[in-house]
Amino acid sequence: MRLNPAQLASQLQRGLAPVYLVAGEEPLLIQEALDAIRGAARRGGYEERTVLTVESGFRWQQLVQEVSSPSLFATRRVLEVQMPKGPNGHRRGKGGDEEGPAEAETGEKADDGAKALVQLAARPAPDVMLLLVAGKLDKRARESAWFNALDAAGASLYLWPVKPEEFPGWIEARLRAAGLRIDPEAARLLAERTEGNLLAAQQEVDKLALLHPGAALGLEQVEAAVADSAHYDLFGWFNKVMAGDARGAVRGLDGLRGEGMEVPQVLWVVADGLRKLARAAQAYSRSRDASAAVEAAGVFRSNQPAFARAVERSRYGQVLGWLRDCANIDALAKSSGTQSAAWEELLTLVLAASGAARLKTAAVRP
Repeated sequence: MRLNPAQLASQLQRGLAPVYLVAGEEPLLIQEALDAIRGAARRGGYEERTVLTVESGFRWQQLVQEVSSPSLFATRRVLEVQMPKGPNGHRRGKGGDEEGPAEAETGEKADDGAKALVQLAARPAPDVMLLLVAGKLDKRARESAWFNALDAAGASLYLWPVKPEEFPGWIEARLRAAGLRIDPEAARLLAERTEGNLLAAQQEVDKLALLHPGAALGLEQVEAAVADSAHYDLFGWFNKVMAGDARGAVRGLDGLRGEGMEVPQVLWVVADGLRKLARAAQAYSRSRDASAAVEAAGVFRSNQPAFARAVERSRYGQVLGWLRDCANIDALAKSSGTQSAAWEELLTLVLAASGAARLKTAAVRP
């Protein structure tokens, strides 16, 4: 059965499944799910835990043997398999685009990991809980035979990142669970200060619970207690530029600089995105269909809504001008003594590309 985080606790209370698959893109949520499953297993009499890590040279037959071998120390045990890249992430695929030594050393084929998991899911061993842990999995992996087999044999959780618009509500729910209440303005501030970093947000919730147990929190308490722990990823930040969120784009640029990013690192993402925007703008000038234009330009599906908004407010010649600005900024960034000027020109470009001529209330560090 496929579960979300809110459903896991009630499922564990109803009874432990023989197989759990936990994967996703948000480390905090993965860790919390694993802690809940491991804790339930201990309470259920699973006294032994063996951890195997899938890496180059891993022998899947070893896992099959571990499952079928009786334990010398406990009647019930957890067999945990850490596979950061999925069951075949350390094998050479049909296209030859992954590692080669493991297959040569072990004689195993590229799909032996998937086959082993399907086999184990079909015949779960009594008194053995199989707990499989993976990181980010693409759509093909999430729809694969091995994923579906594990899900059918027990339970699976895929932990997605919390969307920006859902983040304040996520924080409020965490505060309620900690016995706290918070007014909407303070919740927005807390979300802003911990943007994109669930671990930092949870740490701040824990801190507030210690400082103000059972309290109703307002803006003053949050401002006094919470450090600015916002984390910015480059591609998520550039989506703000394309979506026309000038304030968020400028604040994000400040955050990137504060995290030690250099102008060329940021500029690479900007220039790549603007080249896609230029192709989309050309297509849009012919079709007047923004969605089709960004699709044709090769923009990732998750980024298409933001790029579609940029296409509708931009002209092809204008985007070419921004690309020329990128070349000038790159030259400044690589010249001695002009780093500050490069950041200032990058700020000007970000404001232009986000649809704002200027933004008086936001500024990048001098």
